[in-house]
Amino acid sequence: MFMAGPYASRLLADGGAEVIKVEPPGGEFMRKSNPLRGAYSGFFGHLNCGKKCITLDLKDPGDLAVIHALMPTVDVVLENFRPGVTARLGVHYDDLSELRSDLIYCSVSGYGQTGPAAQLPAYAPIIHAASGVDLSLTEYALDQDQPVPNRSTAADILAATHAFGAICAALVHRQRGGGGDYIDVSLMDTMYHMMGYEVQTAQIDNPPRPITFGPTKTKDGFIIIAPISQLNFEALARAARHPEWLEDARFSTVLGRANNWETMMAEVAKWAKEHDADDCVAVLSREGCPCTK
Repeated sequence: MFMAGPYASRLLADGGAEVIKVEPPGGEFMRKSNPLRGAYSGFFGHLNCGKKCITLDLKDPGDLAVIHALMPTVDVVLENFRPGVTARLGVHYDDLSELRSDLIYCSVSGYGQTGPAAQLPAYAPIIHAASGVDLSLTEYALDQDQPVPNRSTAADILAATHAFGAICAALVHRQRGGGGDYIDVSLMDTMYHMMGYEVQTAQIDNPPRPITFGPTKTKDGFIIIAPISQLNFEALARAARHPEWLEDARFSTVLGRANNWETMMAEVAKWAKEHDADDCVAVLSREGCPCTK
């Protein structure tokens, strides 16, 4: 239910898989969630298009028998319950792999199947806070004294895409004679992967201030500029008609720019404020510097 598991299986459906979504009696609660189009949830449709659906009470032996009857023709089982729930319901990997020995079974959970936090309930906002991503975004991008409210589902989407990739890899592994697999995907792990820079700098003394990408004001609005590579920077200097930046030791190398990023972007801001946003984007794009309004 909700997002991580359904989005992973939506990706599988997009790839051509026949996906059967098992919902509780009465259907998943997301079917009635905003935004509604008439009596139907557009968000539920976004996450579940391309699937077949069936409602089952897995605590009912008769309904559980339906799962067992399907298993000989099922390649993959995907679940996103809290660890331990599938074992209580009799649909854990250990149960279902007896019905198909080369089954690929993927579990998606907040903190993984084992460890001190495994039994904690978790949705994406909880994982964002626990991982530190909310604080890192505030510190680096917002300069406020507390995280701002949001409805980001980044942890769900990241976990879903990791699950999709792992399932595809397991299918290839099985096709090559490797048999079935059990896959454990946690939202927390995927957030740490997204925060690779922060994870690494947290392990050194006096880490450098990271590069951030904020809006640059123009005459009539704002643009975002990302001169990451050497070629990007050279394109920026050409677009802004500041060839002297190319010889400035503060800006002329990748490390120099990283250590003087705010100073460099302040110079860029002086140029941008003299031009319309469309004009800035046009000249930057023509020269080859990544940017957008």
